[in-house]
Amino acid sequence: LKKVKAIAAGAIHSLALQRDGTVVAWGSDNYGQCDVPPGLDKVVAIAGGTSHSLALKKNGTVVAWGRNDHGESSVPVGLNHVMAIAAGGFHSLALKKDGTVVAWGSYGLIPCHVPNNLSNVVAIATGDYHSVALKRDGTVVAWGLNSLGQCNVPNDLKNVKAISARGK
Repeated sequence: LKKVKAIAAGAIHSLALQRDGTVVAWGSDNYGQCDVPPGLDKVVAIAGGTSHSLALKKNGTVVAWGRNDHGESSVPVGLNHVMAIAAGGFHSLALKKDGTVVAWGSYGLIPCHVPNNLSNVVAIATGDYHSVALKRDGTVVAWGLNSLGQCNVPNDLKNVKAISARGK
């Protein structure tokens, strides 16, 4: 490996973003999640889902590879101006520079959709079956499969500075 800038982990594979903008992947490759597309360069961020991988390029576009049974690797046509990415179990998110979020894939049997009127987002995170967004005003929005209450954001949760999500 060359000098590493960032590390990301999927459920059964890992990714490294090297300082030269290239990506290295290792671990289980049962769905091609470690088969980095040839010529992929100028990458500024990476994310690993259960069995798929995402890369954000310097030009604001997203590249995805690996499992695609639920559309998790089918990047929407024309997606650009992206500043952050997140990979969940069977879904993916992109945070655009205008503060909006784009989602694709599913939460198992439920298609992944972003809540209506979600805007002013500054950070995103994904669990296996849910998604979380941090808004500029310090509030949090969560959506997706809510089987364990993971989308029930407390009403008095304010002034949040960072978010993270994992698991169901």
